Amino acid sequence: MPHMVWLVSFLSGGLAGGCVSAFLNRWFHWRDMRVTFYPVLNNIYSAYVIRMQNPEGRYWENTVGMTPTEENPDYEFVQHRSGFIVSDLIKFNELKEVRELRRAILAHQATADHTEGKLVKYDLMPEYQALEKCMKTLHKKLKID
Repeated sequence: MPHMVWLVSFLSGGLAGGCVSAFLNRWFHWRDMRVTFYPVLNNIYSAYVIRMQNPEGRYWENTVGMTPTEENPDYEFVQHRSGFIVSDLIKFNELKEVRELRRAILAHQATADHTEGKLVKYDLMPEYQALEKCMKTLHKKLKID
């Protein structure tokens, strides 16, 4: 019987240690992802901040179904935004704040008029607010402020 107590004690201690180790590994992995994601988010957030400084920059005019050409003043912003949504957010989808950001952006896109060929004035303020919320969350979790 004394051997059984020792065996149970050894196994339960190992299990507890394994659980703590697994938890800490996830925690450090998420922190590393947040540190890597921060400059990516800061880059797109800065692009939105610059647009929001101009009262008309808040709106993006686009013909539904047509990608802006290089002559269009919104071309670079649209390419940057698309790359962020399609590529950058997917890379960090494991983070809760990134999933919430992506969900907010896609939900906002879904509210737009999707009539083929129609000129639409798209308000970017809800996306800017979602980016700002995500930025504040990262600042809090990374203890930047």
